[in-house]
Amino acid sequence: METEDWFKLKRYPHIGEPLSLKDYKWIKDYVENTKCIKEHSFLPLIHKCIIKRKYRADNSNLIRNKKGERMRFIDRPKIRNIYYASHIDSIVFSYYNHLISEEYEKLIKTKNFNESIVAYRKIPVTIGSEKNKCNIDFAKSTFEFIKKNENNKLTAIVADITAFFDNLDHKILKKQWCKVLNTNTLPEHHYNVFKALTNLHYVEGDQLYNSYNRTMLVEKGVPNSSRDKKIKRIEIKSNSYFKEKNAVAYCTKEEFLTNNLNLVISARNKVGIPQGSPISATLANVYMLDFDQEVYNKVEAVGGYYQRYSDDLIIVCDQKYEDDILMFIRDRVKNLTRLDIHPSKTTVYRFKKVSSVFKGFEIDEASKIPNYNKCLEYLGFSYDGQRVLIKDSGFSKFYRSMKRSFKKSTSLAIYSKNPDKSLFKQRLYKRFTHRGAKRKLIYHPSKLDPTKYEKTKKYYWGNYLSYIYKANDSMRHLNGGKDIIKRQSRRFWNNFHQLMKDHENRIITAKKNKA
Repeated sequence: METEDWFKLKRYPHIGEPLSLKDYKWIKDYVENTKCIKEHSFLPLIHKCIIKRKYRADNSNLIRNKKGERMRFIDRPKIRNIYYASHIDSIVFSYYNHLISEEYEKLIKTKNFNESIVAYRKIPVTIGSEKNKCNIDFAKSTFEFIKKNENNKLTAIVADITAFFDNLDHKILKKQWCKVLNTNTLPEHHYNVFKALTNLHYVEGDQLYNSYNRTMLVEKGVPNSSRDKKIKRIEIKSNSYFKEKNAVAYCTKEEFLTNNLNLVISARNKVGIPQGSPISATLANVYMLDFDQEVYNKVEAVGGYYQRYSDDLIIVCDQKYEDDILMFIRDRVKNLTRLDIHPSKTTVYRFKKVSSVFKGFEIDEASKIPNYNKCLEYLGFSYDGQRVLIKDSGFSKFYRSMKRSFKKSTSLAIYSKNPDKSLFKQRLYKRFTHRGAKRKLIYHPSKLDPTKYEKTKKYYWGNYLSYIYKANDSMRHLNGGKDIIKRQSRRFWNNFHQLMKDHENRIITAKKNKA
């Protein structure tokens, strides 16, 4: 069935059972009816915290490990508050995201800063291409600008707006929303969506889970039927097993309204919108319209370069304009957007020829003292004027994911009812090695003839190595025609096989102990 891009089905558990393709027609009629949306009652969001550990090199400790690397410590973790909308609310947000995106694109294409705003937009790689740019292309264009001006003394300013989504001013958001729609006030149906986003009501997922004695509604197959499904409430020991047990809902909408209204929390927030809704990203761009215009004009006037990727922005200019530009962006962020750029979230780099070699390095903003050991970092890449590399944190995240998958696969092999007790090697190879890195078109069995397969419009997108290979190809000319980024990934093959060996030994040991 052909559906619009805004019709995006979610599989996470929420209040009420998930939707399916069979619901498409009535949902389309519903979301396109402005009267229905004007009167639509949004359910509270479900709140979860995503905690990301941070590892930092301990520069104060001279002791190194066996590999000669600096010792690391666990820094204060990064905590992201994510809010999930119910299934029907999510599609309402997605539909209005579609409407606002269309109007935003029409407006921004009339602006001179159109190419500077790159996040959450479909920007073709070339005119007429069906392929769109990604962070690799955006980082590449930034580094190319620096390289093209290597005969000048340059400054690159990278800034991160503090707690961006949490601090958006509601009055400014409403004003910019009206500007995009070219109206003096928000239409009633748009205003109802605006209220749902700015008047935050939510439920803690764990509290809702515990209120039903750690049970969830799960989807199960019906005996002697390959298609029919039934919903049943079962006990699940931990929320980490929701996906494995195919949990689809905490409770029905009726159960929630009867039993759980006492769990609803009103944030009473005067600023901010929830991060995680389908519409939040587009509204971030809408919110920054006036800021983007003023910053672009200021940077363009001095022959510089401006790019903003959500709450991360980079400005490249001649070194003589460094202090002026820094003061300007901080003033505009504070007084125009009512947001803040914390000094610790602003990093200044300089690029110039040192002993006839074009080199980039970080400087201390106050003292202007250079640190030649640190180079420009932007959108997951580092650039020192000579070569582009993927940041180490990206590889570390991939390796930690690999270790977790081996650990889980080993646990399943040891404790599952499968008498074979072996690792699912094929899945591991596909996810973590070059064997699964190739992008492939997905085929499904034909409905007319199950013995034959037919093409779908879906692709298997590969794995992290696919990203590495793409980055390597894109950045090759900046790396002097060498496969420098690809070389960064060479150690993963040995790491993968060492993990394979270690975990197979664990399974063998477990078998012996049971015997």
